[in-house]
This record gives sequence, C-alpha cells and structure tokens, in this order.
Amino acid sequence: MNEAKTEYPWALFNLEESVYGVSSEHIIAIFLLENIITMPDMPHYMRGVVNLRGKIVPIIDTRKFYGLPTVKEEIKELKKIMEVRKQDHINWLNELEESVIEDRDFKLTTDPHACAFGKWYDSFKTNDMVLNYLLKKFDTPHKQVHAVGTEVRRLMDQGKHDKAFDVINKAKQRELKKMVNLFNSFCNEYSETKRELVIVLEDPKEDREIGLTVDKVIAVEPIQADNENTLDSVTHNSHESLSLGKRSKDESPVFIVDENYFLNI
Repeated sequence: MNEAKTEYPWALFNLEESVYGVSSEHIIAIFLLENIITMPDMPHYMRGVVNLRGKIVPIIDTRKFYGLPTVKEEIKELKKIMEVRKQDHINWLNELEESVIEDRDFKLTTDPHACAFGKWYDSFKTNDMVLNYLLKKFDTPHKQVHAVGTEVRRLMDQGKHDKAFDVINKAKQRELKKMVNLFNSFCNEYSETKRELVIVLEDPKEDREIGLTVDKVIAVEPIQADNENTLDSVTHNSHESLSLGKRSKDESPVFIVDENYFLNI
C-alpha cells in the first residue's frame, strides 16, 4: 500500500460525510457520472462501464463497495422521512381544528423544536451545503405553522371560536400549504443536485483503468501519513484497500485509497 507522498497532491473526495484521498499521480480523468452502460453478471458493487476516449472503463460504486448506503438509497430514505413529517404536520393542523370543533384542549406541541420534525431538524448535521440550504427553507414556515397553534389556543381561551377557525383556515392556505410544498419539492431539488462524479485511475504499465464513484471532489492538496491512529479507531468501515492519513491544514482524518487494489480487481 502506498504511503502518503508529498511530491504528488491528493484528490480528496467525500463519501457520505467522510473524506477519502487518492494520489493524483494515478488520476487521468474526473467527470460527471452519466451515459453509463450496465453489463450482465457484474459484481454487486459495479455500476457498469463508460466509454472514455474510446476505451471501456469499468465503474465501481464506491459507496456500495465500502458497505455505505448508495446515493439512491440515501435519497430514498430522506424522501421517506420527509413524507412522514409532511403528514405529521397535516395531521397536526387537523387535530388543532378538531380541538376547536369539540371545544377541548389541544394536546400536541406548539413548540417547533419539540415535534418529531423539529427534533430531527435541530439534530441533523451535514457538510453538504446544498442540503443545508434546502433544509433552511423550512425554518421560518415551520415556526409559523406551530405559532398558529399558540394563536388558536389564545383565541379559544378568550371564547373567540369563530376567529380561531378563521386562523386555522388561513393557515391551511398559507403556512401549511407552504410547508407541504417544501416537503414535496425537497427530494426532487436535492436529487437534481446530488450528481455523482467518477475519478478514473490508470495503471499505464498494464494499460488498465478503473473508475470510482464519489459524491464530490473537495480539494487537491498534500496530505500527511497518520502514524498515531488506526483505521479502526476512526471508522467502523475499515478495509484492506484503505490506510489512514490526515489533512495538513487541520489534521482531520483522510481515508487513503490504495489505487493498486482497485486497478487489480
């Protein structure tokens, strides 16, 4: 396995939230994953092949190879979460309306940080700038939806049932409608921006190429070997094709990819 070198910078890329690196010495191309051709009887981690300047290059789904959720699976899971949380808020406003109709206490939370979506939203962390941008769109309308509950309870305490109904009906057409539209568009917008790249590695002596899918390339820079920590101490996804390095700027971990391992698969 190659040691981290200083004479060649390393292409650093993301798989999920982790940073991986491969020496630029072996990279001949980086491009958007498209026009891929699926082939029969390929290993489960192979996406297919692409035609690169007249040569057929096999493409490995690097996430799947390392036992990570694929991008497709990640988006599917996110969509499932958003569908459930959308329905939560539809049910929430319906229950608020029922409490007014039946003139009873509203038992659900009016705190936007205490509902299931609020708890998930507040605890969710990601380095994906697009995902962060899309999620921030929910912040104001989500708080506005829950503020409707506070206003309705205030009106009910004052015996103003008709005004409480009016607030709920307006919320259905404004705050809730905006939230539902955000939930509906979220996954489509995210999936459109979540376009994988392929890093193509070459062994010129053997006339061999292999492509690795990556979420995005984040930097090209020197890295250092990490002689103090082990892979097992920083990840549960250790693999014989990986060793541990660290970024020079902040000493954060980098999983160094052994290009020869993949070129000889």
